[in-house]
Amino acid sequence: MKLEQLSRLLPFAISCQLVCILASVSQDVLAVEGTGTDSQSLITILPSWDVIGPFRIGTREIVWGADPLEFYGGIRHANPDEPSYSRSPLARNATVQWARKEYHTSQSNGEYSLDFSLEFDEIDWEFAQKIYGWSAFQYQAWAKGRILNQDVVSRLVNVFTDNILELWINDMHVFGGDFFGFGRAPVLVELHPGVNNVSVRLVREVRSMGGAFPPTIQAGLRTQPACEQLAFVANSLVMPDVVNGRLCTPYGSITIRNQGATWIYMHRITAMSRANDYIVTSQDIRLAPGQSRPVKMVFETGFRFDESIRLILSYSGQDTALREISFIIELEHADISSVQRITFLHPSGTVSYAILKPPSTANATREDRLPVLLNLHGAGVEADGPLARHMFDDASHLPAWILTPAGMSTWSGDDWHTWGIADAQSAVAAIAEWINSTVWKGPGVYIEKLLVAGHSNGGQGTWYFTSHQPDRLLGAAVASGYSSIETYVPYVLWNEADPLQNALLEISRSSFRHEILLENLAELPILQQHGSADDNVPAYHSRLMNTLLAQGGGAAQYSEMLDKGHWFDGAMTTQSMMQFYLQHLAVPHIELTVPASFTFIAPNSHDMGSRYGIIVDQLSSPDRLGRMRVTTGLYGSLVQWHIRTENIHRFHLDANAQLANAPDQVLIDDIPQVFNTRKGAACFVQSASGVWTREVALDWRTLDQRYGRQRGTLDAILRSAGPFEVIYNSGKTLSIAVQISRNFLQYFGADTNIVPSSEYEEALESESNVITICLGILVPEARLPRFPIRLDNKEILFTGPDDSSKSVLLREGMGGVWLRPLPGERLELVVWGFDETGLRQAARLIPTITGAGQPDFVILDSEARWKGHGGAIAMGFFDRHWKISSASYLP
Repeated sequence: MKLEQLSRLLPFAISCQLVCILASVSQDVLAVEGTGTDSQSLITILPSWDVIGPFRIGTREIVWGADPLEFYGGIRHANPDEPSYSRSPLARNATVQWARKEYHTSQSNGEYSLDFSLEFDEIDWEFAQKIYGWSAFQYQAWAKGRILNQDVVSRLVNVFTDNILELWINDMHVFGGDFFGFGRAPVLVELHPGVNNVSVRLVREVRSMGGAFPPTIQAGLRTQPACEQLAFVANSLVMPDVVNGRLCTPYGSITIRNQGATWIYMHRITAMSRANDYIVTSQDIRLAPGQSRPVKMVFETGFRFDESIRLILSYSGQDTALREISFIIELEHADISSVQRITFLHPSGTVSYAILKPPSTANATREDRLPVLLNLHGAGVEADGPLARHMFDDASHLPAWILTPAGMSTWSGDDWHTWGIADAQSAVAAIAEWINSTVWKGPGVYIEKLLVAGHSNGGQGTWYFTSHQPDRLLGAAVASGYSSIETYVPYVLWNEADPLQNALLEISRSSFRHEILLENLAELPILQQHGSADDNVPAYHSRLMNTLLAQGGGAAQYSEMLDKGHWFDGAMTTQSMMQFYLQHLAVPHIELTVPASFTFIAPNSHDMGSRYGIIVDQLSSPDRLGRMRVTTGLYGSLVQWHIRTENIHRFHLDANAQLANAPDQVLIDDIPQVFNTRKGAACFVQSASGVWTREVALDWRTLDQRYGRQRGTLDAILRSAGPFEVIYNSGKTLSIAVQISRNFLQYFGADTNIVPSSEYEEALESESNVITICLGILVPEARLPRFPIRLDNKEILFTGPDDSSKSVLLREGMGGVWLRPLPGERLELVVWGFDETGLRQAARLIPTITGAGQPDFVILDSEARWKGHGGAIAMGFFDRHWKISSASYLP
């Protein structure tokens, strides 16, 4: 949320004692985040640090390990006081040594901060850039320092890790951190008296830190005393605006954090105003030590609200005594026709928000339905911030609902991909609820098709939406958008690996390679706009996409603005943009005519929608894209489509598609049979012998079939219909469970429910996806019999695509992740390590930052710690029957 919203929480303006109402005297009280005492200044981050680097690292490669110091035993065993050097291809003589650095520290209200700034002047970055472009500005380094606890007892502190993905604090390893500086979920650490050793892995990321010269790393550490066991997070409040005295949508959310060493149970939240009081959260919510969770609140929109609401939270600790805390939130009011914040539920059940500008009522009636202009913001942009709020100030007369979804973070979760685009589509669906809640008297909303616009990362998101949902498009306006993450900052400096391993990662990212999906955009209205002087996203990206569109049979308007940079005032409302909006913001009143021929490319993703009513349900193989080439024509008086398929196993025709020349008959490939599509189900499946038949099995969606939300790669685990269920079985796996929960909240705004292995069976029956953490040689049996990856006492066993068996002896440092099917389109992700080293390495592969390219399963050897994906023993995909695919990398 934007900084101005801090003022909405009154406890920050007055002392904690004035707002805390305790049911009993206890140290387990809900505290305002950030309050401190003089004694808490005893925690100090020392300014002197030892730094070694730079080392190479590819774009988003850190997820795979790829730490060169691990070859020498790892950062914890490195001694900067001993004369030594490490190998690095970035430095002269291929060697780097330790250097002592002093960094700026500051103290305020009991918090201590340190700012890292690295640039390595001895490296000839300019020459490297001439050869490798922006990829040359990607590098990593390690810094070793100390945090001093001057007290005589251990203290719990929250450690915030701005622009840091990985670190060690004493013997505690942390992966995930806070690479984009969200500040949503710090690491809870116990600091013992005296010196505490800290090792920070610093990674320069061009996408987040820019391509300017010199390529410096800016990052920060901040310690905050954990005063009380339960705290609510200052900037986490999500509330709708008040319109005409009532909340415009019913959902709110606030994050609470367990800052103690024992579990906490939150029981309910009650809302009180002068006129009403009622329960807004009633389910029991448990928090593991160090865990933060966003709590959903459901308000009565029919009630009239004052300027503020008092919320009373009831919870208990280990002693089961009931406690209460109250705090006040200030509500923000908006006129019904002005820009306002609406809230809704993400498909995962977490509360999200969007900024909505209703259409003018001047030239429209209640019977009219106006379309939605879906505006996807760029990276680092808050949807409720001034830039996004005022992006369309010059477009108030547009006949449209202008909607800017948050995407669950300023980086739209995962670059408007699996998680972020689901948020955008949920925001569109929430407009109808807003109309009902506010008793809107103006025009209705048309959501069957959208006009999608986006800038920068939002422009890339527009390419994603357009290529995956072409039938839902009125038009697409792409401003300064990059073509794909792999083209933005090429992956040339990744560690070496077997060519098949490289290919599998590229296949995993293929759904995000918009350049290879552009045939889906033929016949669609598209406008591209780019500044010729853009040094953030070079105009090459738009020029490339325009060229590829033309080669694929499409035609996009292209406006390259001379001497304009990446962003300028009015960028989304230029003359060409406004003309495009006005031309295509119209509800179609006539049926769409399908062209004489078209091509439909289907990546292996549940995000893929229909093209002219064709929906691909299953690919024959996950190893390559699916493709359909369709010709249409008349056969007598009947419309006949001839569909030629490549790598398609099952598809159907959408009966609701509004087409002027929908098929009466279908021919598929070279099969002589003509299928009548006027009557009966238009669903088709290819038999084992390659013959296409009409699908007659209505119950084909069984456990042994991969379908629906299960489709995709490892990131399919993100398509959960509720809070993620994370299963642990020991204290060692509990720490990984808390890390997983922290990362899901940090990067996606997602909620997780951490449960012990004794509740494993109950978790499998929930509506959510499940993450099962396993340490050692025991992994629960898969629900699907004869699942192709399993462990016994001494080895890990694989059943290959030809039903042959392969095995690898278990050894130190081995770990892995793999998906398994659950009923109802749900998934289980097994996170396994033979030992703690292997488990830590495996847990890195759970989705955090997009672009790493994790396939369905990965088994890592200990060497992956420095080799990255080149240290994988096995990796690959599961096909439509949950069998290992033929292109997978096996021992």
